[in-house]
Amino acid sequence: MTSRLTCVDLFCGAGGFSLGFSHAGFDVVAATDYQESAGKTYTHNLDAPFLQADVADLAREIEPLVTLGNFDAGAIDVVVGGPPCKGFSTAGVYNPDDPRSSLLHHYIRAVEHLQPRAIVVENVPGAKAVRDGTYVDALLRNARDLGYKIRMMKLNAADYGVPQLRERLFFVGYKDDIPVSRPIPTHAGDAKQQRLGETLIDKKHVTVAEAISDLSFLGPGEESHEYELPPQSEYQEQMRDGHEGPLFNHVAPNHSDIVRERFQTLDEGAGIDDLPPRLQTDKHSMRKYDRTEPANTVTTLPEDFVHYEQPRIPTVRELARLQSFPDWFEFKGPRTTGGPQRIDSLPQYSQVGNAVPPLMAEAVGWHVKATLTGGDPREAARARLRRLGMST
Repeated sequence: MTSRLTCVDLFCGAGGFSLGFSHAGFDVVAATDYQESAGKTYTHNLDAPFLQADVADLAREIEPLVTLGNFDAGAIDVVVGGPPCKGFSTAGVYNPDDPRSSLLHHYIRAVEHLQPRAIVVENVPGAKAVRDGTYVDALLRNARDLGYKIRMMKLNAADYGVPQLRERLFFVGYKDDIPVSRPIPTHAGDAKQQRLGETLIDKKHVTVAEAISDLSFLGPGEESHEYELPPQSEYQEQMRDGHEGPLFNHVAPNHSDIVRERFQTLDEGAGIDDLPPRLQTDKHSMRKYDRTEPANTVTTLPEDFVHYEQPRIPTVRELARLQSFPDWFEFKGPRTTGGPQRIDSLPQYSQVGNAVPPLMAEAVGWHVKATLTGGDPREAARARLRRLGMST
């Protein structure tokens, strides 16, 4: 076993949680997901042993994961998990018969087998409304029954350097009666550029242009495997992370003439309902990015957003940037699919949209590590910024 703190990642998907916790100094000793495409992406980019399995099976028998990771149950520091959110999302209709709606329960059963010192669960804010709140109540109660002091907190990815206004619920719990606190924000919008208690928030939210302007040379129907522009911002330097090429997953979908006209007519920040009637569609959620603001929540549906400069939807690489995946991280599997196949095959766009943003996961990881080791949470936040090459 490593001398570093250890982590097991359930529902690992493409690996956002694992990547973030690795950057925070954890050794991810095992990860699991039932999706084959996500597993191909995970194993291509990350070193942790990966098990393709249904978490319901692991909730009954954890030994396959323990054997794969070569660790002892009871010797793990943290178990993290981002259960697929479709059963809870306010973007869709909640279905209590959807098996994904019981995944939090399976997570708790797996935790009971592993007995880590800490647990971290990420989910959409809509999880609070499931079954009139009794679902979350059951999660909190079951965690407390296992000896965890647990707290639910709503975090915004933009406050931790992700160029996206993505709100998520985090359930964080510790054994040994360790108190639970929130990770310290390091970024804020202009209205929040102020001292908040003991925390100095002195970094501005990262904007869409700061995230992807160096990739914006690509027109509809084009693809590129090379950078054509140097980094235009500090964030772009961070995402390149020394990677000089090739440029992965940067393929722009083609569009019909009417669709291009629709995209070109849209003003930045405007939605479909703002278009002339002849250009409107039933896709009311579609909106053009405002280059001067962080993006709204990246979803599994690439057609939800339009590039601010080009008459097209974003590429997988651009959405990966908005999720804070570094450019060396290559997504595997089909680029996109439609209908039910999107769930079964989990294409690249869905892998990106489902992921926990690595920089957000890293902020949580640094804070959890400081809590478990008796460190200073403020120094943990500074250490994260230093890793990114930012002044503190």
